[in-house]
Amino acid sequence: MMRVDLQLFAEKTERATPRHRTDARKEGRIAHSADVATAASLIAAVAALQFFGSHLYSVLWQSTTLLLSQGTSGSASLSAQLPLLMSIGGMIVPSLIPIFAVSLLIGLGVAFAQVGPLFTVKPLLPDFGRINVIAGMGRLFSARSMVELVKSAVKILLIGAASYMAVAGAAAQLVMLDQADPALIFALIAHAAGAILLYVALLYIALAIADFFFQRFEFERSLRMSKNDVRDESKRFEGNPLIKRKIRERGRAIARRRMMQLVPQADVVITNPTHYAVALKYDAKTMHAPQVVAKGVDDTARRIREVALLHDVPIVENQPLARSLYQLVQLEDYVPDQLFGAVAEVLAYVYRLRNRAL
Repeated sequence: MMRVDLQLFAEKTERATPRHRTDARKEGRIAHSADVATAASLIAAVAALQFFGSHLYSVLWQSTTLLLSQGTSGSASLSAQLPLLMSIGGMIVPSLIPIFAVSLLIGLGVAFAQVGPLFTVKPLLPDFGRINVIAGMGRLFSARSMVELVKSAVKILLIGAASYMAVAGAAAQLVMLDQADPALIFALIAHAAGAILLYVALLYIALAIADFFFQRFEFERSLRMSKNDVRDESKRFEGNPLIKRKIRERGRAIARRRMMQLVPQADVVITNPTHYAVALKYDAKTMHAPQVVAKGVDDTARRIREVALLHDVPIVENQPLARSLYQLVQLEDYVPDQLFGAVAEVLAYVYRLRNRAL
């Protein structure tokens, strides 16, 4: 007796079917990495600084000069300093808008490229099944949670490493800051800030690439199906194979009965003599060529011959013609030109026999 390991049908070992992928996408389950979009935004910000950085630097220096010159005079209360702060904000914000706009558009474009056109509100709907405390603890200590924790730690380390590299590069100048001109100090700080942003962006790219492939791998694993899932999906959308087979058999039986009903109307049945049988009908007034009204092999051929004998339909043995008609002409189609001559000879022979009988 053969033993079947039912565990194989429960384990998710099969690749997701196209329909399963489509259903997952409708539910908002897609492979995407937020770090890729973030890295693209950072790179876009660095590139935008190359175009708008000089103007931003000028505005920041003017704002700093204004703040230092006027901010120390008069009352220190917030209400007294509010006009000055609003004036400085009015100078800085317009200069930052192009940089933030470029960064935002590039980030959104990269995010869209990963996801494609998709609109679904299902991820926003409340899932009360996630309230389960035990399941929540399982998610808390899952592999995905550990990966996200490691990613957060790596991001902090990246920012720290970028800051260290930027400051280390300007260490010699920093030692002499107490004797430097304010404009030089400001320039050095601005350069260090730009260097930090550049280093963070470059290091973030490496993290984003790794996260991209991890998210793809994790998504493919989450979509895996068990053998039972694949079988149930096939039954649900394509129908039970047993029922489909019975429907096909019933359809063939109906077609066969209809075909047999046309055999008595045939003018001749051409046989092989046992393996093939093709029944032809021809009316010179309504048809441009003889028509195949029935055909079959083996048992069906035998049944065609029996019906033909029962209704006095002539049976002519012509092995090559019977085989050619069966293979080249479909049911209810007309005899093609290349076989018309041979069929005409058979029909002429049948008509001569009928005339003699009369």
